[in-house]
Amino acid sequence: MSPLRALRLPAILACIFAAGLQAQSVLFVGNSFTFVPRNVGVGEAVELNKDPAGGVPALFQALAAAGGKSPSVTMETVGGKTLQFHYENKRELIEKPWDIVVLQDYSTGPLPAADGGTASHDSFRAHVEKLKALFVAQNPSVKIWLYETWARPDLVTKGRFASIEEMQAGLRRAYSEAARDFSVQGWVPVGDTFLAAVKQGLADNPATPESEGPLSIWGQDNYHQSALGAYLSALLFYGRIYDADPRTLPADNAVARRLKLSAEDSKKLQALAWEQLQPAR
Repeated sequence: MSPLRALRLPAILACIFAAGLQAQSVLFVGNSFTFVPRNVGVGEAVELNKDPAGGVPALFQALAAAGGKSPSVTMETVGGKTLQFHYENKRELIEKPWDIVVLQDYSTGPLPAADGGTASHDSFRAHVEKLKALFVAQNPSVKIWLYETWARPDLVTKGRFASIEEMQAGLRRAYSEAARDFSVQGWVPVGDTFLAAVKQGLADNPATPESEGPLSIWGQDNYHQSALGAYLSALLFYGRIYDADPRTLPADNAVARRLKLSAEDSKKLQALAWEQLQPAR
């Protein structure tokens, strides 16, 4: 081998290795908190259930492309369902050697029931463990992230919770403990970031009569996320999955343009996502 070729070989191998990392397969398993809104009109994902693809997975793909990466993004989502449902009814669709898997349970699933019962909480934990075993058996190197969902303002106004802070504290505890106890890659603080957006005066909390901020990250039902909320979620997944700084993405990326976000608001959301991804949140 010539000296020149020997010098080039490590660089070539490094490029091949980097390309392999960028082309990872990513699977999102969840319900409407993952797929709403389906019709943003930007990004690409495949829905295994043959429903229209979209929501957070598609926006994540668009942001990854803006960051110079090329993941193959797949979603397996059914409205109103739990991780137990996906494990018991969709196993034949998802039992494959994915590189990265994101798991999202029903909005109140990880929490104790209104009467104090723990059946849904126990099911959440049991099926994080079962799904981890399923995916690890297919790919021992798979990285599994838990999708920490957000507090629902509609349940505050209905009296189920005293505040979004109270509900979010329960969700944070459930997802962080499951990530720790079952040794998955970690949890992505989507709900915590929604709450931080309110606390920092960026977004409005529909459960209060005041207007805390100008942006609407919850949808009109005060239950699901808006397209803007899905964008904020996708920023967090981009940062977490790639260990990347969302602030390095163009402020006028394809998603921001589609949502008609100003450069200023886009940068604020990117900075918020970065801040919330830091260990000392």
